[in-house]
Amino acid sequence: MSDRAPKKNKLVFKGDKEPKKKKRKHRPTEQEEREAAITRDQVWVRADSLEDLVGPLFITHPSDPPICLTVDEDDRFMAFPIPDLDETKAEPTIVQQVFVGSRIVGTTSAYSLKSANGKYLSSDKFGVVACNSEAIGGQEEWKPTITDAGIAFESIHGKFLMVDEIAGGGVRIRADADDVGYCESFRVYCQTRFKYKPKTKKKVTDATGTELENFKRFQSWEPGKTHQTLDDKRALKKAKSEGKLAETLLDRREKVKADRYCK
Repeated sequence: MSDRAPKKNKLVFKGDKEPKKKKRKHRPTEQEEREAAITRDQVWVRADSLEDLVGPLFITHPSDPPICLTVDEDDRFMAFPIPDLDETKAEPTIVQQVFVGSRIVGTTSAYSLKSANGKYLSSDKFGVVACNSEAIGGQEEWKPTITDAGIAFESIHGKFLMVDEIAGGGVRIRADADDVGYCESFRVYCQTRFKYKPKTKKKVTDATGTELENFKRFQSWEPGKTHQTLDDKRALKKAKSEGKLAETLLDRREKVKADRYCK
């Protein structure tokens, strides 16, 4: 006879349903996480500040039909119709619809727009727009402006890029508008990874940080002069809870000779 103890199992009766097995959650591998991050970075979102105009751009206009700025393989600039444009998830379908925006060195408001062919968008004094310049000059400079409806682009001649309707229901792009209106406001999209993320300033919340801020404010800042023991930190915390933090900080500055005016 075997010494092995009988295996204890739950009683099963005829007609009982088998319990469903819990599925283990699939943990993404490092490769899958990397691919997911790349996919998120390539999502196109609406550009709503001038800082978003650095990097790949998809420039559209809600005309009838909606269009996007496009350059073909022969550097011919055109307004390409996209009747099924969805403004909530707009994205280019071919690389010729993508322009690369860059801030021109030495300026704070002038930008250049380079096509997928490596040529720059330009406008002459008559408002004729082309995209065949190999270098950046005055005519290749654009000054974008945020409007209620989108972004307007002003040329160096003081004229605005616009959508001009022509006979037969077509549209063309010119740069001879004097004012900004519906025809001069473009919808611009950028990739998520190039979306500007403003840095948030960390707020000083604890009493220790408050003392350091006071030292910086009332003296020529020399970090080596500040020494805080555990008792000092507890005293500052207690003073803050009792509403005597300012008085305690003044005494502290006098002790460490951090401020020549408090004696």
